[in-house]
Amino acid sequence: MMKQAITAPDVRHVIGRVARGLMARGGEGVENVIYRLSEQPLKDPQFQLPEPATKPVVKYLDQSLKQAETLDKELADALAKIAPALRWEQSESYTDEVLGEGFKDNYAWAELIGPKGFFPGDDYLMGFLLLGPHRHYLDHFHPAPELYWPLTEPSEWKKGDDQPFVPRRQGEVIWHPSLVTHATITHEKPLLAFYCWTRNVKVGARLVALMK
Repeated sequence: MMKQAITAPDVRHVIGRVARGLMARGGEGVENVIYRLSEQPLKDPQFQLPEPATKPVVKYLDQSLKQAETLDKELADALAKIAPALRWEQSESYTDEVLGEGFKDNYAWAELIGPKGFFPGDDYLMGFLLLGPHRHYLDHFHPAPELYWPLTEPSEWKKGDDQPFVPRRQGEVIWHPSLVTHATITHEKPLLAFYCWTRNVKVGARLVALMK
């Protein structure tokens, strides 16, 4: 049972802290994300409380939020406040058979904006990815342009076919243009990362391993 009701201003506060953090850093894709965010209906009449749902990986959320405090304590606190109302989901095609034993217990995402989030969105998704330690999120792609903003570290990211993995720091902006293959590796700590799909959101991600 939630200790207190989650309200539209609570969620808008999280979204606002993310927007301010991205604008302060800049980088490829940030202008796209912020412009499309400005077009989203985030007023009280559009607010909806999703049916909360959890996944095994959520056991890492508290420690990830603790690390995120070193990047933006106000954001970490605001996200902790709405955490009991988050609906954590998984993509149906992401199985242990494809992604390795234990992957499903170490992966989930939750929307702030989108059909499973607090605001429905207009061809726009915004939320958080949680990935457990020592995981390889294999090559995948999707029509939607995508921005990631890691709130924790260490993690490594690959963008493009046959490209090397590159270490990414906490708070570094990562942009994936439409249909560009990308992948992620975590090490001894879990990854909590903000993500945003700015257009063409109805077609989900496709794992390259399932196409062979």
